[in-house]
Amino acid sequence: MIIQNGPQIAEYAISPICTHLGCTVKWDLEKNHFICPSHGSQYDSQGRIVREPAKRSLPLITVVVKENQIRLVDRKPAVDPR
Repeated sequence: MIIQNGPQIAEYAISPICTHLGCTVKWDLEKNHFICPSHGSQYDSQGRIVREPAKRSLPLITVVVKENQIRLVDRKPAVDPR
C-alpha cells in the first residue's frame, strides 16, 4: 500500500467555551467528552451536546493554513461538518 496524502489539518476547530455560561471546557480522556467543570455540561468529540444544562453545541472556528502557519479565525467555518 502506498500513502500519497498524509494527515491533513481540518478546516475547523472546536472552541472550548461552554455555551451555558462561558466556562472553559476540558477534554476528559476516560469519558471521551469535553466537560464543563462548573456546571457539568458535556459535549462529544465533535462538540455536540451529550449532557445539559447547555442548550447549544460548542461553537466551531475557522482554521487557516498560510505560509506554514496555522491560524485560528474567530468565525464559523463555511461548512459545519457536524
